[in-house]
Amino acid sequence: MHVVWAHDHTFYFNESGKFYSGGKLPYTVWERYLNVFDRLTVACRGKRTPVDADMSGKTLSSGPNVDFVVLPSLSNPVNKLTKRAYVEQTLTDQIREADAVIARMPSEIGAEAIRIAKRLGKPYAVEMVACAWDGLWNYGSLQGKLYAPLALWKNRRLVKHAPFAVYVTERFLQERYPCPKGRTASCSNVELPSVGEEVLQQRLARIRGGEGPFTIGLIGSLNGRSKGIDIALRAIAMAKAQLPEAISFRVLGDGNAARWQQLADKLGIGGIVSFDGVLPSGSAVHEWLDSIDVYIQPSFQEGLPRATIEAMSRGCPTLGSTAGGIPELLDQECLHRPGQAAALARQLIRSAASVDWRVEQAERNFSLAGAYTKERLDVKRHVFWRAFGHYVRSGESLSELRTEGVNA
Repeated sequence: MHVVWAHDHTFYFNESGKFYSGGKLPYTVWERYLNVFDRLTVACRGKRTPVDADMSGKTLSSGPNVDFVVLPSLSNPVNKLTKRAYVEQTLTDQIREADAVIARMPSEIGAEAIRIAKRLGKPYAVEMVACAWDGLWNYGSLQGKLYAPLALWKNRRLVKHAPFAVYVTERFLQERYPCPKGRTASCSNVELPSVGEEVLQQRLARIRGGEGPFTIGLIGSLNGRSKGIDIALRAIAMAKAQLPEAISFRVLGDGNAARWQQLADKLGIGGIVSFDGVLPSGSAVHEWLDSIDVYIQPSFQEGLPRATIEAMSRGCPTLGSTAGGIPELLDQECLHRPGQAAALARQLIRSAASVDWRVEQAERNFSLAGAYTKERLDVKRHVFWRAFGHYVRSGESLSELRTEGVNA
């Protein structure tokens, strides 16, 4: 069987024909679907790079039985008018030849793929990974705020009628984008390896040892405001007088750091801030996390953030906003409302002052992150996609499959 996977993710490609991701979608992700389907076509956005471009911070997405179809962005009004016909025709050609569609939402390409699948009578499934309202309302532009209510309505409507829907959260996205008649499942899209007890012991030794500067860390793209980098900088500036004299703030993520460095300089903390670029996923990121004392995720928009779970798996005491599914991961006392820099500042002061608090949070987070290992989540994913594959293969209605007892 052949499935089209559709999303707005931007892949990097060159004349060699290989496609790379900024880290979120390596080839191992496609294996989730290839365990059920024979072939996958990825409908996405793309950026052409020189053959000799440095790809050290990116992961290879190309591999056996995976093809890529690059489409123009539909995320701005001009392209919606001038490029939509091309996108619609290209997707129609691909979906007509496929057996099914998997749309990762929210995304313009995913939404278009769902509409075409319904028109052609093709089975489809939705992967809900974030909230359209949160992303657009906090995008930082009037255009985003004006489009947010429409995007919320459109995405709710598309998910509501989906025959299959999988959510990365346990509650948040399900409540905001319900799928009352379809088969649903909850499964984070993280890929965490099993972590040994020695990781926690090393973390506890670091906390109790108290050597080196007190280091605050954040992982997130520098493009746009969604990760709350400005809130982190303002909070650290507010708290600095009550934080240890030796302190640093490190940010790991892609994008241009110039405007954030400028803000840090304006706030008087430019000398303690470093932007570390992009690291390959896996051990390099784990080593980076092991070098920080408190991880923060002051996001305006999230699904269930992989970076937060990764930090927790390394025993990092963690603070975060109430955006998306973050409250499903952290204690109430570790949360602040999006945009509340003063609340985050108070939490940072407490975290730096209390060794006992950091020990407690390290042990709690390490234990909770164990539920998100690849081994455990792969079982849940396989059951869900196997049920969808049976639905596609059988050509039967969802109600008939329920009667037969095919469970996701």
